[in-house]
Amino acid sequence: MATVDFLGALGAGSDIDSKSLVESLVAAERAPKEAALNAKVDKADLKISAYGQVLSSLSSLSTTFSGLNDADDFNDYTLNVSGALTSAGSTAYSVSGTADVTAGLTELGVTSVATKDRWVSDRGYAATTTSINGGSTITLGITIGSTTTNVTVATATPQGIVDAVNAANLGIDASLVNTGASSDPYKILFEGQLGAANAFTVTDDATSGTVLNMTSRLSTASNAELVVNGVAVERSTNTINDVVTGMTLSLAGATASTSVISVARDLTGAESRIRALVDAYNVMEASFDNLTDPESTAELGGIFSGDTSFRVIRDRVKSLFLDQSSTATSNLSYLNDIGITFTRSGTLEIDDDRLTAALNNNFADVVSIFSADTNNQTNFGEANRGIAGDAIVTLNDMMAQDGTIVTQTTALSNRVDEYRDDLADLDRRMTQIYNRYLGQFTAMETAIDEMNSLRDYLKNQLESLPLTNKNK
Repeated sequence: MATVDFLGALGAGSDIDSKSLVESLVAAERAPKEAALNAKVDKADLKISAYGQVLSSLSSLSTTFSGLNDADDFNDYTLNVSGALTSAGSTAYSVSGTADVTAGLTELGVTSVATKDRWVSDRGYAATTTSINGGSTITLGITIGSTTTNVTVATATPQGIVDAVNAANLGIDASLVNTGASSDPYKILFEGQLGAANAFTVTDDATSGTVLNMTSRLSTASNAELVVNGVAVERSTNTINDVVTGMTLSLAGATASTSVISVARDLTGAESRIRALVDAYNVMEASFDNLTDPESTAELGGIFSGDTSFRVIRDRVKSLFLDQSSTATSNLSYLNDIGITFTRSGTLEIDDDRLTAALNNNFADVVSIFSADTNNQTNFGEANRGIAGDAIVTLNDMMAQDGTIVTQTTALSNRVDEYRDDLADLDRRMTQIYNRYLGQFTAMETAIDEMNSLRDYLKNQLESLPLTNKNK
């Protein structure tokens, strides 16, 4: 079937640029519809970006709340030690605090530190492989407390003895010491564990040749002896964590006199975390103000202006700072009670005097309203968690996959897909309209060509007649 060059034919029979006219007509019909759809896509994309900013703000706020979620978060102390010196002037002990430490003074004297039994062979050996007992098997009798364990040494050498004792896993460390002596420099050293209960002795049945005599005791196992607030205490270790509540003592020597451990509650940590919470909210609020301000020229400015869904999110976050604590006390119930209030502009402010008074005079109540006076709270269940714990659960719900923000973002993404489908449909419709106009103008050009041909024919016929007015 023959084809027609419509585009080449356009304009052939008239002075009209038909191709440009068709394109202009289609463009005029496309432009407003395409602009409207693109505007919807752009706005939805901006809202998706804005919701990403909202998620980031809520995540930061949740992180700040987590610093006030546990009772231990408020357990900051300053710890000072005076007089913890030996008679030689060195440090007799060090101390570290745990979350359970309590304020107060502790008098502590270290009478002696825990020691180990240490035995060394009476004689030395020329080499680590020197034959003992004529190379015959040796049986060592190692007695710890009232229990004796026989250790068989098949390789009767200094190294063989060390290996056999270590392999027995009795809590005794065996090693070889090179004394540097010009002859027989190697001696066998046995070292037990700290504490009087770990004292031990060693016997052997070597009878011939070079024998083994572990009879030289370098030190005797003993317990650490302390006097804590006038009470005598013994422990089998030099690392002690059950004498002073919340403290771990690391003993190094006897004190020359009674020392004093002073523990005072440090309120600066709790105060700084409370202030950080207020700052985090105000940073978030500034971001939200920009998102709702129709006159804002900043990035994403005014994108949520008049958006009721975003208003619900904003109000829900604000309620975290207005609602009564689920673990209120008789003295404190609201953040307002510790000096945290909203200004007319919607930001939070702190009354320094009221916050200081609450921390100094009602510290336990502050801990309770924030953390329910508990640690490691779960996000599941219906338990009262305090202001911080309840806020974390609420924020997590809002940020969850089935929460408000993700749901809104998903809906917007679906709308963008629909708008882009509409743009594709618009393209198809405009192509159809273009082809229709093209056909109509082609038909017009064809008709004009036919009329022009008829005109020329008639003119020629008339001019060829024999009698005309011009011949008279």
